[in-house]
Amino acid sequence: MNTIEYLKKQISILLNLYNTNKYDSVISKTKVLLKKYNNQIILYNLLSLSLSGKGDYLEAIKVLDKALKIESNNIYVINNLGLLYFKLNDYSKAEIYFDRALTINPNFYDALINYGNLLLNKNKNKKAIDIYLKAADCSQNNLSKENALMLAGNAMQQAGEFDKAYKIYREVLKINKHNTNADKAISVAHKYKNHNDNHLISMEKKIKEIDNQNILKSLYFAIGKAYEDLNDIDKSFKYIVMANDIEKKNTNYNINDDIKLFNKIKKIFSNNFSQDFKIKIPEKKIIFIVGMPRSGTTLVEQIISSHKEVYGAGELPYLSQFFKKKFIEEDFLSKNKNPIFEEVLNECQNDYFKKLQSLNVDEKIIVDKAPLNFRWIGFIVNAFPNAKIINCSREPMAICWSNYKNSFSSKSIGFSYDLDNLGNYYNLYSELILFWKNLFSKKIFNLDYQDLISDKNRQIKKIVEYCELSWDENCLFPEKNKKSVSTASISQVR
Repeated sequence: MNTIEYLKKQISILLNLYNTNKYDSVISKTKVLLKKYNNQIILYNLLSLSLSGKGDYLEAIKVLDKALKIESNNIYVINNLGLLYFKLNDYSKAEIYFDRALTINPNFYDALINYGNLLLNKNKNKKAIDIYLKAADCSQNNLSKENALMLAGNAMQQAGEFDKAYKIYREVLKINKHNTNADKAISVAHKYKNHNDNHLISMEKKIKEIDNQNILKSLYFAIGKAYEDLNDIDKSFKYIVMANDIEKKNTNYNINDDIKLFNKIKKIFSNNFSQDFKIKIPEKKIIFIVGMPRSGTTLVEQIISSHKEVYGAGELPYLSQFFKKKFIEEDFLSKNKNPIFEEVLNECQNDYFKKLQSLNVDEKIIVDKAPLNFRWIGFIVNAFPNAKIINCSREPMAICWSNYKNSFSSKSIGFSYDLDNLGNYYNLYSELILFWKNLFSKKIFNLDYQDLISDKNRQIKKIVEYCELSWDENCLFPEKNKKSVSTASISQVR
């Protein structure tokens, strides 16, 4: 067997291993091959992708930097470097690499998609839509075009351009009638008025045509929503249960993990907790909007970010990423003493603002609307001395049902696909919020969703006053806010 045939065979083996998530095997085998064939770019890419698959992004970047020294204009290496920096929340460097790849080849599909995703994360929806549509035009097959159009449609929907999004989704369904994500996206903004609705009929026909459970999942959620519109509660519940049963199997959620986490958090703040920490006051002020998902957090963000002095950053993962590392990977609780804790608080603030820099935000006041940040309220109070915290509450049954009938892109909401888990998680939330209120009552603004929608003007003025903002009439009209909405609340907010 000659060298070329040998390498082809080895790369085929490596690709199969990579596609089955056997990253350690790929890493060990590529390292051995690179000692002999150190000019093979595909080996560097495979090694980097496998390291990335394990979350070792910095090591993956080092591998690709070596590859660039061999082929400085290899667009695949350049694009993958951009993707790695994107995953590290270093948007500035990511954009440099995507721009570099697209300068070499303006029609490079992968870089266009990645660049569009980056722009969407930076709330530059219109530019992202243009990039996605260009990617669709550059597509060399229907699968790529379908993917690019779905992304464009989703970005349009987030920007409130429902009519444009609807047309895009219809185009997607012409390419692939079994793209049930398009059906689900249509159902979000579509109001079903009778059982003869053409879209509902077409969705029900597809059930017998599809045998892939993950594809059926989105269809079931969409049909469940349709029957809820028609007030056919039994049918609606039937389909929503089927959808959640599929989603539950896809997650490894265990309520006991959250019980342990919440107990750990309470333990920290119950053991003679001292608040005498040396923490610098940041230049920028963060308004954290927290609560259970589907409690009105998105609406409150739209209200506050309508203010001329405020930037709405959406659901930032920074705090959860930081504390996942501290609680799970490092378990800093085992060595919890106040000097160490002070060090963690300062590290938390520095990590947060370092990641925030990548958004290039000029405004001094920023809204972070990650609902599950309610877990970190005690840390927020101490790590961000000038922060404002708004806890959104809503009638428990309304919250739990709204969670159950919606699907979420975030993997952190695994509790929402089982009614028992939902009830237990809501109780964990309620107990922890009460715990925080007892410790930091003056630091938390509690906002009832029902009060907000029944007495909008008065409640909005209270919110603005609490956030120590000057009055801005724009806050009374959140539906006019041009900022994107990427949560399950998308149609309600608009």
